[in-house]
Amino acid sequence: MGMNTWQLRTAWLCISGMAGTLGTTAAVAAPQGPVHGFIVQLREAPVHRQPGASALSAAAQAQRQRALVLDQQRWQQLTQGVGLNRAPGWRLQAVGASAQRLTWSHALTLQEQRIWGARLAARAEVAWVVPDTVEPSLQQVTPDDPLFAGTGGQWWLQPVSGSDQLPLDSRLRGVPGLQTAWSRSTGDAAPVLAVLDTGITPHPDLAGSRLLPGFDMVADWDGSAGRGYANDGDGRDADPSDPGDWVSSSDQTADAGRYGDCAVQSSSWHGTTVTGIIAATAGNGEGVAGANWGVRILPVRVAGKCGASVSDIVDGMRWAAGLAVCQTWSNSQDPNGSCTRWAPTNPNPARVVNISFGGAASCNAAYQSAIDELWAKGILVVAAGGNDHGAPSRPANCNHVLGVAALNRDGFKANYSNFGSALGLATVGGDDTGGRWGSLLADGGLLTLGNDGETGAGQGVYNRHAGTSFAAPVVSAVAAQMLSLAPHLGPADLVRGLQASARPHVQSALMAACSSDNPGRCLCTTGTCGAGILDADQALRWAQLTAAGQTYQAPSWPQVMIDNSELRAAVALGPDRESTAGNSGGSTATGSGGGGGGLGWPELAGMLVLATGLGLREWRRRPASAAHRPRR
Repeated sequence: MGMNTWQLRTAWLCISGMAGTLGTTAAVAAPQGPVHGFIVQLREAPVHRQPGASALSAAAQAQRQRALVLDQQRWQQLTQGVGLNRAPGWRLQAVGASAQRLTWSHALTLQEQRIWGARLAARAEVAWVVPDTVEPSLQQVTPDDPLFAGTGGQWWLQPVSGSDQLPLDSRLRGVPGLQTAWSRSTGDAAPVLAVLDTGITPHPDLAGSRLLPGFDMVADWDGSAGRGYANDGDGRDADPSDPGDWVSSSDQTADAGRYGDCAVQSSSWHGTTVTGIIAATAGNGEGVAGANWGVRILPVRVAGKCGASVSDIVDGMRWAAGLAVCQTWSNSQDPNGSCTRWAPTNPNPARVVNISFGGAASCNAAYQSAIDELWAKGILVVAAGGNDHGAPSRPANCNHVLGVAALNRDGFKANYSNFGSALGLATVGGDDTGGRWGSLLADGGLLTLGNDGETGAGQGVYNRHAGTSFAAPVVSAVAAQMLSLAPHLGPADLVRGLQASARPHVQSALMAACSSDNPGRCLCTTGTCGAGILDADQALRWAQLTAAGQTYQAPSWPQVMIDNSELRAAVALGPDRESTAGNSGGSTATGSGGGGGGLGWPELAGMLVLATGLGLREWRRRPASAAHRPRR
């Protein structure tokens, strides 16, 4: 069926974050926006252990008790050494495998952030420390142009086709060819795919048994004030429903510490859209189809108002993997007793985890340690590359993550998509009318699920979206299809198969390659957008042959050259976007994710005046505008 409604919504990119480094001494990069705490990892810290877990031998229990006592002594020394014993209102919360979240009852001032960050990083017993910031959604770039011929359906699911002689809306040289791949497999219920996002809303195209019981990992809720990022009346709980992530001017007035840097906006229903890309019910006679018809979806809510905090994303990943995660904490300053209630263990561990959130900074230790845990357990993390036409965001720039760039339907980089060597693959994400060439080359976006509520959830609808947020779940869906055919595949196998089966990036004598001098619509290379263009059919063929013990050989792909009237007219206008080389944003094709160049807190504290020249993007706050949401 066609669309029930065309929902035009102003959507903003809000990529933020801070870099943390791990070396011979702990270091913390400069934060941006409100910081309520730090995630601190002590060297050789004991693993958090859930009460009632498998019994230990007497010797192991004695060894663990000695480790806990030593750990408690080290925390006492640390708190005294940095002066926390003289600072009221702090507490510890178990996070990740063995780290602690050190929080205060108030948002730290910039001076406090520098002081506490420097003191913690200087301690020998600290392996690493990173600020616990809010990672905003890689929000959809919704097209502002009306429907046009040929884009009324789900072109992004259709077979690869088209040539320069065909009309713009009939050229599908960048799509993954899922309709062709369905002849091999439409997916089955064996793999579980976790969607870490804003949660889920009811929709006719998500009805049925494929939605598993998920979890709400958003912890921030002030019961006495009745507000917080969670926006659902409590903190972490077993209900992954999306209550809405709108931010109003009254929110900002009532709590500037929480919401002052957030853009005023309606609810995005981002998680419902991402889930629809993957798993909208196919063959039910209504609405749209998803990329994978059989996969089970595990909704894990990690984002609320203003975005998602690093600690919630980290624990969301770990819960999705079936690992122990704390649900509620006491006000105790004892790191061994701060968790008063553990979240129920996830009985349906995911094989693929999709994250369509990110921060404009280098990967930090909190992210990387959790991602490494998932990788070791055989779980692939797929992450959106970001929508800032610059360096890849985190966690897409972390090790053991498959970062995804977004393409236009004709195969070149979408105007907004980030690019860099950290990304592993590219596929269609929809291309909006942004950039100088948008009116000539925009593709209308990906048609999938949405919701018509401005604040609270309304009715399930169908609308178009664009962004790397929606390219990543296309890759996640195909990875899960590969597992349907070859359940033994590990994350390294999945990445290898997806990349080995990818089609080469398109070429053109008119369009220039992607670089900081040409960051808008541009030609991808293996160094800027990953190994190539996702080909779903060949990826499934790779999985089939691997399962049968046979060797895959890629087709002899023809070279696809783009040269058409629309592109010639676009090139005549000049570059799609102006050069970002030398700007404070630090947009490059290196995959560094921006950040402070590895400088620790003490060095940064005295260099704010040089921020523009050094490219320290964390220190610049951009006002809300039609082009950008404030970074947090």
